Amino acid sequence: MTAMTPRERVLMTLKGERADRPPVSFWGHVYHRESSAQDLVEATLERQDRFQWDWVKLNPRKHYHSEDWGTRYRYSGRPDEKPVLEAWPVREPADWRAISVRSATAGALGEQIEAVRLLRRRLPPDVPMIETVFTPLAVLGEMVQEPAVLQAHLRGDPEAVQPALEAVTRTFEQFVAEVLAAGADGIYLATTAWGSHDWISAVEHRRWSRPYDLRILAAAAAAPFNVLHVCKPNNLLFEMADYPVRAFSYDASHPSNPSLAEALARLGGAVMGGVAHEGVLQMTDHEQLLGELRRGWDQTRGHRWMVAPGCSIPPTTPADSLQRVRDVVVSWAEAHDPAARGA
Repeated sequence: MTAMTPRERVLMTLKGERADRPPVSFWGHVYHRESSAQDLVEATLERQDRFQWDWVKLNPRKHYHSEDWGTRYRYSGRPDEKPVLEAWPVREPADWRAISVRSATAGALGEQIEAVRLLRRRLPPDVPMIETVFTPLAVLGEMVQEPAVLQAHLRGDPEAVQPALEAVTRTFEQFVAEVLAAGADGIYLATTAWGSHDWISAVEHRRWSRPYDLRILAAAAAAPFNVLHVCKPNNLLFEMADYPVRAFSYDASHPSNPSLAEALARLGGAVMGGVAHEGVLQMTDHEQLLGELRRGWDQTRGHRWMVAPGCSIPPTTPADSLQRVRDVVVSWAEAHDPAARGA
């Protein structure tokens, strides 16, 4: 098969057609370089220049979604150290009344639109890129000190929470339209804790997440590369099987989640994942990493599979592991059978 451009490879895979090989991409936080559009884009481009991923997921600081409502984190400046939460807007149910619609083009949201614009301008045209957006419920989850607070408010005082959820949804409907106008090929809609049975039941998800998620996806409907990322173990992936996205991203390596084969049997579009972001990827011995790639191939035969981490990779992930994954997957363009290349 003739070698494809990254965009051709990604779009064919999303359509369910066989590409020359599975597309591959990895992403993660760079904590000391997330606090401005320019720094984030420079860090993203440095990784892209090194690894030549088939698509780029812009991986901003996770709290950008809620900063314009008052969430603040303190950074140490050390590359591998997570920031520490120091301010959040909601403590009591009554505090949700202050969560109103915000401008989609100002503050932290405006900064992200600028990051998308800068990144699109500097990436090659044949490399697609997507922007990370949280589900509205997940955005609310960034406005409290810990997920248990939002969980308690949803169950104990739902009338207080609902207007805030509506305000956040309206804000991000506008934001998504601006992100696409700035050059993104789609959004990567992430559930965070609110896609797991550990934090929300299927019934609660249908009430508090689904209607608002679908509004965000409707705002992105014209884009060719929308992804749903269902976070965490014990996930609710199949509760969202009918979401209008082109790919489903999740941690397929965790035993509590569906396998890639199970997901392909029940989902439309492509599956994205297959490599444990905090497991074999962190090992200097690549034997188990190659074993995961073999299992991914065996379950998918390289069809409708986008090779990726189960979630954002730690900053300490060895570059050699990332390079090894890329080299193995690229070799599949020459031989679709992993055994033929001795992997």
